[in-house]
Amino acid sequence: MTLYFHYNRNDTKIMDIIVISGPTASGKTKKAVEFCKEKNGEIISCDSRQIYKYLDTGTNKEGVFLQNGLRRIDGVLQHLTDILNPDQNYSAAKFVKDADLKISEILKKGKVPVVTGGTGLYIKALLYGLDEMPKADKTLRKELKTKSQDELYSVLLKSDPEAAKKNKKNPQRLLRALEVNILSGRTMQEHFKSKSPRYNFGHYSISVDNKILYKKTNERCKYMIENGMIEETQKVLNMGFDKNCSALSGIGYRHIIQYLEKKISKEDLILEFSKDTRHYAKRQNTWFKAQPDVDFMFY
Repeated sequence: MTLYFHYNRNDTKIMDIIVISGPTASGKTKKAVEFCKEKNGEIISCDSRQIYKYLDTGTNKEGVFLQNGLRRIDGVLQHLTDILNPDQNYSAAKFVKDADLKISEILKKGKVPVVTGGTGLYIKALLYGLDEMPKADKTLRKELKTKSQDELYSVLLKSDPEAAKKNKKNPQRLLRALEVNILSGRTMQEHFKSKSPRYNFGHYSISVDNKILYKKTNERCKYMIENGMIEETQKVLNMGFDKNCSALSGIGYRHIIQYLEKKISKEDLILEFSKDTRHYAKRQNTWFKAQPDVDFMFY
């Protein structure tokens, strides 16, 4: 597959940043590295899982770790990975703040910022901005945390069905979406403003045929399990982090915890991990296709 970027490096009026998005296992990082080598760019990771330290295999981090927040992939610098401990929370608003800073730094060096990842919410927030959301309310959170994950889902399903279905298996995001809805009376999507872009940008998204995508995600999940993801999860738990912490709530890690607790077999672990990853990749594909101002590359 060849991606044709309509980008003139010598005309800074065309765009400030490049965005390369797409579902998991679609080859985003590889294409971003190729582009950066050709156009003198640096990557800004837009991945809500790669922000966590100690979790490399299950988040498919690439290249060589240099320091917190910085890796090198085949000679290209990548920013905004390994910046949080597993029990720390992150948000689209925080990503925008961090990404804005890195974009400014990269532009000052005369290079091209290439935002790369599959976390659509973060990309949309960076490009178009977020409406002001209510801050976390300790009293409300304490009350909500007394409810089970299923109860949170049922309540949110009535007021914000889109957020409920999207985050059904992520208790932290369910809680936050419900908190926002209760405090503001608005859904998560309603907090996105329809306004002019914050940057001049070129957004290229890789769209993959579902059959090919399913095959690639199945292979990736099995590879991760057989190449250290279980041990990686156990190491984080041994460091004293709770099994319900933010980082371990992600696809794959939560399945491994069930396996470590002997609730499922290794065979079921791989099957469930693969199934949930396929569903997630399909949702990503659908989400990016619905976004404005995106050029698609198909394979």
